[in-house]
This record gives sequence, structure tokens and C-alpha cells, in this order.
Amino acid sequence: MPPHRFRPGQIFSLLLLCLAALAPSGAAAYPLFRSADLALPPGTTLAAAIERLVPADSPAPLTILEPADGALVPEDAASPIFRWRDPAAGAWLVTLTVDGQPLCKGLLNTPRWIPERSLWERIRSDAGGHTIEAAVSGLGPDGRMVSSGRTSFAVSGEPVAARLSFLRKRLPFRTAQKNPNDSQVVIGDLSDYGRPRIVMQDVPICFNCHAYSLDGSAYGMDMDYKGDKGGYALVSVGEQVSVDDRDVVSWNDYVPPKPATYSMGLFTSLSPDGRYAASTVGETSAFVMLDDLYFSQMFYPATGQVAIYDARTGKIAPLPGANDVRRIQTNPAFSPDGTRLAFARADVETALVARIVAGELRKEDPGQDIRAVNAKYPVQFDLWSVPFNHGGGGVPEPIEGASDNGLSNFFPKYSPDGRWLAFTQCATGLVLQPDSKIAIVPAGGGEAHVLKANTGLMNSWHTWSPNSRWLAFASKGNSPFTEIFLTHIDDDGRSSPPLRLFRFSHEELAAMVPEFVPDHAKHEQKSLELADPEGALGESMATDGR
Repeated sequence: MPPHRFRPGQIFSLLLLCLAALAPSGAAAYPLFRSADLALPPGTTLAAAIERLVPADSPAPLTILEPADGALVPEDAASPIFRWRDPAAGAWLVTLTVDGQPLCKGLLNTPRWIPERSLWERIRSDAGGHTIEAAVSGLGPDGRMVSSGRTSFAVSGEPVAARLSFLRKRLPFRTAQKNPNDSQVVIGDLSDYGRPRIVMQDVPICFNCHAYSLDGSAYGMDMDYKGDKGGYALVSVGEQVSVDDRDVVSWNDYVPPKPATYSMGLFTSLSPDGRYAASTVGETSAFVMLDDLYFSQMFYPATGQVAIYDARTGKIAPLPGANDVRRIQTNPAFSPDGTRLAFARADVETALVARIVAGELRKEDPGQDIRAVNAKYPVQFDLWSVPFNHGGGGVPEPIEGASDNGLSNFFPKYSPDGRWLAFTQCATGLVLQPDSKIAIVPAGGGEAHVLKANTGLMNSWHTWSPNSRWLAFASKGNSPFTEIFLTHIDDDGRSSPPLRLFRFSHEELAAMVPEFVPDHAKHEQKSLELADPEGALGESMATDGR
């Protein structure tokens, strides 16, 4: 006869009946907590119930999903989430300790726990910067602890001290493309216990990458304004911003070299003072749309140059040293002093470009896995840098440690203090790759290493906190709906394990493209809208399906 399986509610009922007969004890010197719907029998205190629990002879292991062992929580962040997987139990004892001394204990009937504000503030204060050990024990119907698991974390003495702006979109890509009104611009405060603020939504046009100038004065966003795939909204950072025709730059004011027929203005970044915008122009896109929820597109520019827009003159011109038509040049990123520009570079494959122009890639089966498409259209980028010289450019140089390493290297991001260059690398491709990981190298080049913070699936779209101590990034390590994670970067460029910013996640929308709001920003963004939403519509000039 198979053993009887108790439901969680039954386990708690039996457990509490067992504990009801135990003599109550005095109040513990540390905080106690329990699930809101967990009722204790009359005459039984929570302290007594917890103190009388005993381990089974051979507790089974349970898996603690988060926080990751060794994770760091910023001192100015709200409480983290605790989650575990345990098929052996339906009720749990959670204990936090420092050096063997309890900080708090609690009984739960769900395999997750988020400390409420007052309790977290006490935990953080009592821990005093020391490592916190978290133990979770699964409870059987007889009150014995039948399973157990442990993790550890600490509260860092270094704050993030900045808000985080990011995008949320539907998946797969095809769905997002058809439903632009569902896309959101969101700003979250890591110290907030509530939901992040939605700054923009319900607009009828697609928008994509966004960026701030380092001084916090300017904000820019790729926007399919009036059908122009090269539209770029460039505005001053303010509490309430309304975008109209005067705010939209068109990268199509630059006439691209053949075979490109228009420019999308990909991966635009802003100079530290907000005067210049650098973007990919003259691109011919290798693009295959897929139906997979996790990886719904393969995309990279197969041609492209870096062009500079000067907000003072209103002119667009290619950047010498990053405008070689024999190369693909993309992902521009300004150094924090504005003297150099890092970018990703690869050789143009003329045969591939011919296939793109002939429309062959648009005929690819959308039911394929991205790995199969990668095998058909491989590419590897290296990171280079070039003097900026106020748009005058110079001689480009490969960045040691981020080039000629047998991998594709892209999305360079300098730390605001100028010490480091973080970038994404994978076997092939750009943007959305299952094996992509974030690496770091000294800003001038040198020995690179992959960050410990990387999750097991797709890590990319990273951004530095203004104090250069934290890196936020997007990952699918927990869900196909991309989420934002955080890691601490120490003086040696080493990272802590990933901390999921779960309050920024959404069950039906992917959170992506995080960008820290510079601490120099004089205004807190509260709304971003189109002055004339219907007037911003237009027939798309796209010819590749994007």
C-alpha cells in the first residue's frame, strides 16, 4: 500500500495539534514570524511551537533557490526574497543566524518568504555587516524536521544610491511587435517595498534601447516615430516629459552606404555631458524571428558604421575610425571622461549580406531553436576603442582581453569611475543568446574574467551604478520572462553571486535593458509621453521584418 501523502494544510493541522500539548515558553529574545494564515491552537505560543521542533534522524536535502549563497544585499535595498524547493514537506521553519546567534525564526506554509519592512530593518541592524546564515527545515506531520537546506548572504555597507530605469515588453518578439501599447518604461527604487513606477505605457509605436548621459542631464530612446526606424527621442531629464517632433532625431538624415537603404540607429549611447549621441547606422540586419518564448529572435547588424549626432549643431556624421565599410561597427559606448569610444567590431561577410538583401533570412522557419539559427549565421565580434576627439575620431585599437579570444564580445560599458569595462560574451551572435555571460576587463584592456554573478541562462544588458560598485543586468536564469539581477563589484573587479530584483519582475512581461539613473539627475522622472500619440504613427520603413 503506498504511503499516505499529506497536503500542506493537513501537515500544519497535525503539527499544531502535536504542539498544542506542549507547555508554552517565555518570549524569545529575537523576532518571531509566521504565515499570515497560520493559526496557532489556543494556549500555544509561536515560541513554544518553534522550540519544541526536533530533527528527524536523516533529514532529506532541500534546495534553496535564493538568495544565492554568498549574495550581497545593498544597505539601502528593501528585503530580499527567500525561496526553496522541497518535495518532502509542506511546512517549514526558517532561521536566520549570525555567528550561531539567532536573528529571527518563523513558521511558514509556503516555500517562500519576504521579510516585511520592520523585521528586515531589525535583521539588517542586528547583523551588523556580518554574514547571515539562513537555514530552512521542512516539517513532517509529527513535528519533526524531515528536510533541511542552508544558504548565506550579507548586507553590504555600500549602497546603490540610484534608481533603476528599465523596459518591460511582451514575449515572444512577434507579440511585442504587434502589441506596442503593452510595452512599458519603468523606474524602480531598490529601497521601495512596493511596485516600481510605470513612467510610460499605452503608446502606439515601438520603442527600444534607452540611455542617460553620465551627468544626468539628457535621456534618449530609440523610437519608431512616424514610421522612421531611425527615430531617436532625445530629451532633457525632467519629472514630466512630453515628446514631440522637435525632440526626435532621425539617423536617416545620414545617407548610408550601400547595400543599406536606411538606418535604424541601433544601441545609441550618450556622451557624458549629453551633447553627443553615438549610434549604429547604415546597417543591414541579419534577423530571424522565432516563436520560442525564451529566445524569439536572432539579430545582429551585418553591416554598420558608428555615427555621431551633435545636439549643438544638429548634424550627423560618421566617426572616423569606426566607419570602415569593410567592418561591422556597433554598440558604441563613451568612456566616462568622453575621450574614447568603445565599440563592437566584426568583418562584413559579403555572402551573408547578399542573402539578407535577397530576402532569404525572412523565409527561415520561425519554429526553429535559436541554436540551429546560430549555426547557420555565426558571427563573432571583438571590442575596439577609438579616440573621440569631439567627433573627429582617430585610429581604432582592439581592447586586450575583449578581442581575439574565440568568442563574440559586445555591449561594452565603462564604469563611471573609469576603472573597468564590462561586456557580454558568447560563442556567437549578439543581443539574445542562451550562453551569453558578462565579463569584465580593465578599462584600458588587460586580463578579462567572467563574473561570478552570471546565472545559467542568458546574461546581458548590464549597467553600472553611479558609484561603480554595483552592476545590474538582465537574465533568463529564473524565467523566460527576462528579469533584472544585481551584483556587487569589488576593488579587484570580482562580483558577488546574483541577487534577483524580484519586485521589478512581471509575470507576463520581460524586464530588460536596465539603466541606472545617474545620481546627478536634478529631476525624478515621473512620466514620459508622446505629445501626439496618433500623430506619431506612420508606415514602417523596415524591410527585414523588424
